[in-house]
Amino acid sequence: MKRIISILTIIAVSCSLLIAADTSELYQMFSDAVSEGNTADAISLYGNLQERINKDYNKAERSYEKALEAGNIRKAREAYADMLSFSDQYSMTEEQSDALLTAILSGDEDTRAENAAWLYENSPYYAPSVTYDWSAKGDNYSYRYTRRISVTPGSEITLPTASDIGADTSTAGVLVGWGITPDEVTYEPGEIINAPYTSQTYYAVWKTAVTFTDPVTGLESTVDGTSDGDIVEVPALTAPDESYVFTGWVDSATGEYIAPDETEYTLEGNGASFTALWKKVDFSDASATPYDISALPAGTQAELSFDITNSGTEAVRNATIEVTSSSPELKVLNGEGRVRFIAPERTLTMQGLKVVATEPGTYDLNVTLTDRDDDVWTMNYSVTAE
Repeated sequence: MKRIISILTIIAVSCSLLIAADTSELYQMFSDAVSEGNTADAISLYGNLQERINKDYNKAERSYEKALEAGNIRKAREAYADMLSFSDQYSMTEEQSDALLTAILSGDEDTRAENAAWLYENSPYYAPSVTYDWSAKGDNYSYRYTRRISVTPGSEITLPTASDIGADTSTAGVLVGWGITPDEVTYEPGEIINAPYTSQTYYAVWKTAVTFTDPVTGLESTVDGTSDGDIVEVPALTAPDESYVFTGWVDSATGEYIAPDETEYTLEGNGASFTALWKKVDFSDASATPYDISALPAGTQAELSFDITNSGTEAVRNATIEVTSSSPELKVLNGEGRVRFIAPERTLTMQGLKVVATEPGTYDLNVTLTDRDDDVWTMNYSVTAE
């Protein structure tokens, strides 16, 4: 018990010292903690220092305003000088910032990211950056391009893919990764890594190749060592089910397109990176307003709606929609519509479809969507009238 009391007494005394310390004393205590490499104390003391500076600044600002109101120019100038002194006299110096960074990076790994993020927010001198360098050169081409970003150290960042940087694959080739040296891959394109604690440059690593990637079937095919004019075999794909329609291949960086019936591709330049294009339409969430679709009142018009989702990688364009009934007892009053464009991974809610059941019963509504290429998707919805 005596030991606990002693510790509590020490803590109480320490708190009293902090409360009693003026701004200059707090700054000195912070400076001492930095010199000793005591990161935890330095961070805590800096927080106390900022609170004290804000308090003193607010007091000086109020004194300045009151002195002006009283017409006391001398007092107003003194108060204004005090306001200016706080930002200069008690700011973290570059040397202190560097010393804190050294202590943080040599300290506990579990708190490194948190402490580095604190320094990033509080020091005007600590601003680590990431530079992406996707320069490339060859026998008949050379270009240099870089992009620099400032990020919170230790936070997650996603490395760019070829489509992110918009590199011309016919000139540069295929992006195979990012390296801490220009000639060796350290990270994959699109990989999520922790932002570095010091400024780093990541170099794009290129190779002459033609790649084919299909996220639907999982196909990944690479033809290495290609050169201008080479004829490359195009992989054949099989749709997972009848709802998928294969529409070809595209290199998003150049817009180069391979039609779905082509089996060979003649390379122009140093490389190409093709992604498979699929169209897929899904229907869902049929509902009635203001009724339940499974309990429509017979003899009453009801408005229905349903969702159309483009689950593929290719846009669906200029589609016509036709809704018909399988039974004469269920009348479709306005069952035609048009959709100009559905982007991949987008869902549209089709509204305004009106039906009326002349007799109680359960009926099927048939929905057909036909796009500009005459590709067709269908869906049946069940409607019950009481």
